[in-house]
Amino acid sequence: MRAFAAGIYPRSEALVQATRDLDRGRASAQAVAEQVERDFRELVSVQESAGLSLLGDGMLAWQDHFRPLAESADGLDARPLTRFLDTNTFYRAVLVDGEPWLSKPLPAPDLLRGEWLGTLPSPLAFSRAAQGAVGAQALAARVLAPQVDAWGEAGAALIVLSEPFVAREGGADELIAALRELPTSVPLGVQLPFGDAASVLPALAEAPVSAIGVDFYSTSLDAVPQSYPKEILAGVLDARSSALESPDEIARFTQELLAREPAGVALTPNGDLQFVPEPIAREKLARLGRARTALAEAA
Repeated sequence: MRAFAAGIYPRSEALVQATRDLDRGRASAQAVAEQVERDFRELVSVQESAGLSLLGDGMLAWQDHFRPLAESADGLDARPLTRFLDTNTFYRAVLVDGEPWLSKPLPAPDLLRGEWLGTLPSPLAFSRAAQGAVGAQALAARVLAPQVDAWGEAGAALIVLSEPFVAREGGADELIAALRELPTSVPLGVQLPFGDAASVLPALAEAPVSAIGVDFYSTSLDAVPQSYPKEILAGVLDARSSALESPDEIARFTQELLAREPAGVALTPNGDLQFVPEPIAREKLARLGRARTALAEAA
């Protein structure tokens, strides 16, 4: 059984302060870059100590899921601040001023010590961040596909596509059609953070991806159909709460999920850990690793 954490990881207090100092002219861009590197290496160490299966880079250089791609692609820009769901965080909405095209994909993270995963927005989420000014299929084919290909060639073991809107607002058919535009050179998963996935899980069984991420703080276990044909990325850490989960309780819940006989189960947070302080996120990952170990010993 795998365990890993996709998405944006919280920045350390040192990195937050360095970024503020840069904005106020009290620190250089080089000083911030050096602190990002220290945060990154510490995150890798935390994941390795927890015994996680795949390593993530925590997207420490990403302000949100959309901005780096929008700023790197022709025909797109990222400007107006928009609240992300019902959280106290914001992303920059995507503006469309031409035909989108990603001619130079973003580099792969420096995670060559083991198997690694990358995180991207789903094509439907990307389209909704652009207020529908460009369709999900076009963004999948012209922006996300080149990025998926580049990371696949760099050795990614999995790319998780974050999709926070479909469980709340619908659009599973549109999402599935857009996913068909993506390469199959690397396994893909769709994560449904902070929403009840019950209404879309049956439809997503037909999606051209290998895994579906379910937030089990918003979704009942009974919502997972028996013998579901995808690996379930089980959101068993609550990324919006500083309360620390019990590894034994995670293990017990996972045994109940396994009894439903999905194609596979991986243990994950239910969304980006950026919503909790970094020390809390670090301890949550440690507990995720202990739950995985307990399940392996019980098998």
